Amino acid sequence: MRFQISLISCVAMAFGAASQAHAASCSAFAVLKSFNAGASTVEVEYGSGSQSKFFPKPEGAPRDTTKIPAPCKGNVTKMKDLQVTATGGKMSVTQVRTNFEGKMLNDTDDPKWLPAKLDELIKAKTQVVLIVREGMAKNSPLGITTLYLPATDADLAEIKRLENQAQDVE
Repeated sequence: MRFQISLISCVAMAFGAASQAHAASCSAFAVLKSFNAGASTVEVEYGSGSQSKFFPKPEGAPRDTTKIPAPCKGNVTKMKDLQVTATGGKMSVTQVRTNFEGKMLNDTDDPKWLPAKLDELIKAKTQVVLIVREGMAKNSPLGITTLYLPATDADLAEIKRLENQAQDVE
């Protein structure tokens, strides 16, 4: 009886570890090269960048509050075509977000919104931060769950305003 309980425990722990590995996500700096609407994929070219420059924060703001997972390693960066999802619920669509406030920009009811935004980023050769994750179904391909846009002049102006507004406390 004790052996059966131990065996069941080991199987449950192995399944739990596999589920966690399956759900892991990572981040990468990338430039989108092309969008295949038929396959719902984008071709990416990975690059490097500075997280502190890409996600600026006002002076004195905590630096450890980022929602960006660890950088992608190994086979993930060899994958050049990643899945995107244009429509669906907030948790199932590929989200396009601002980096300073983290607001989602998508119109989840418009199937043309994401392809138009992807085309805009491709034409401008804009470097973005991708959050890459496996799909929830078994053996599903890697996909982009979130795409963070670079800091805009408005973001930098707001940071400057917040810094100027702050007062030193003695």
